[in-house]
Amino acid sequence: MGRVTGNVLLVGSVRFDTAEEVFRTCAEGVGDLVSSLPDGEVGYRIQWINFLAAKLFCDHPSLDTISRPKTATGEDDEHWLFKAKKGVKSLHFDDLGYARAAKESYATFRTLRDQGVIPSGVRFQVSLPPTESGVRSFVVTHKDFEILCKAYQEAMIRELATIQKDIPAKDLLIQWDICIEVLAVATGDQREGLSPFDVPGDPFDRYLHDIKTLSGCIADEALLGLHFCYGDLLHKHMVEPQDLGVAVRMANESVQEIQRPVDYVHMPVPRDRDDRSYFQPLKHLSIGDAKLYLGLIHNTGGVEVAMKRLATARKYASGFGIATECGMGRRPPELIPGLLRIHRTVAEALD
Repeated sequence: MGRVTGNVLLVGSVRFDTAEEVFRTCAEGVGDLVSSLPDGEVGYRIQWINFLAAKLFCDHPSLDTISRPKTATGEDDEHWLFKAKKGVKSLHFDDLGYARAAKESYATFRTLRDQGVIPSGVRFQVSLPPTESGVRSFVVTHKDFEILCKAYQEAMIRELATIQKDIPAKDLLIQWDICIEVLAVATGDQREGLSPFDVPGDPFDRYLHDIKTLSGCIADEALLGLHFCYGDLLHKHMVEPQDLGVAVRMANESVQEIQRPVDYVHMPVPRDRDDRSYFQPLKHLSIGDAKLYLGLIHNTGGVEVAMKRLATARKYASGFGIATECGMGRRPPELIPGLLRIHRTVAEALD
């Protein structure tokens, strides 16, 4: 049996104003069913990688901002784009901002756990974008992509060290939010809009090299999870998955190649898929003691349709847990308790 036993995973973002609201609401709703709780990625982190663009890249002295969104969410025709200033061949980020946020939220987490609001044994979850997810969509040339990738990966390694200095490994779970890498693998780097430039090499090889490097910086005592994602802008995938084949391949190879335990993998399930063909690749899943979480839970259709997805998934896998297919950051706060109740009801039907 693996180290993650909770039948519910909260993927990451939850749209509340403070980490305390996230912890209290989620602990009340599913606290006895989870192995970890995220802080909801509150503040500007709720915009996922737009947090990096707005709070890190746009103020960097070696970068020029060549485009910015009209709205904070970036849900318009414009989005953040950057280029290295003339003559810049390398750059440095002092930090990425995730460690500072984690330290602050962990203090709240620990207080609530000491008070019994959060059950003992539940870990603090930190969700982070790996390198290509953090960089690729913000640049327009391969040269700038390479410059930012090198700086970002180096900064993320330092960020992981700081997080582990501030948060005991026995209390910590790191989750990689793997999105741009999934899209690159799923399309063979050919999706229109993924980037206006060609990236040399195989996207799967790039992913494995990066995830091995970053995950190797995480202490074995900390837990590690992999969230494979097809995007969720306006509740629509950036690329529609044909089935779970890409996620299964990435999960299998990740568990084999990462030189420390992988404790869980999370895979998306679109709200309109309860057919056998979508889940059939799970027959080839080989992740050892890592727990599988399937993103069966959607507001659309509620418990009834989630149970149909669950019934089909059970034909190809067992012992898995449930989750939404992406974070809950785009859900209004008033809908979160109801969504958590769907989690609880479906979780009661698990093995």
